[in-house]
Amino acid sequence: MITWVKKTKFNKLIQDNLDSLLKLAYMRCGNKELAEDLVQDTCIKAYNSFLSKDTVENPKAWLYRILINTHIDHTRKKQFQTSDIGDFDLPDYKSPSQNIESSSFFNDLTEVLKEIEPDQRIVFYLSDIKEHSYKDISSMLDIPIGTVMSRLHRARQIIKKKLTEKGYAKEYAAGQVKS
Repeated sequence: MITWVKKTKFNKLIQDNLDSLLKLAYMRCGNKELAEDLVQDTCIKAYNSFLSKDTVENPKAWLYRILINTHIDHTRKKQFQTSDIGDFDLPDYKSPSQNIESSSFFNDLTEVLKEIEPDQRIVFYLSDIKEHSYKDISSMLDIPIGTVMSRLHRARQIIKKKLTEKGYAKEYAAGQVKS
């Protein structure tokens, strides 16, 4: 019986605030379809949370906060999922012979990175190229540190293997790609 009462209260809360949630979502993202998706995700999160709470002090502000956090999460995930491999800041060497050698290596590395899973690629990029800590990566991607470590380990192993297949010495590939 209590669950039915809570569900009824939640439905009323959403009906009273749906238009303002859609407007806020559209204001934040500027895309009607994305705004609708954000509001839908917000409603799901709010529903799950609402059923477990005794009371919500300021329901409208609570819904807005969930919507804003949902939009932030979406933006973070999109940012990391759509990173173009060409946007990576790879080091630039000074010596002409090193430039040729490193240019060739980084071209091959770029090709290899395109072949690995996107979730492994972004963890590799954030760790080994941008030099973020496991904790920072975990926070940025909203995944456990253990997942960061396992994705990074798999990415490094695949990269080493593929670079070795391309003719790079294991020592060179291991020196360029952390183990």
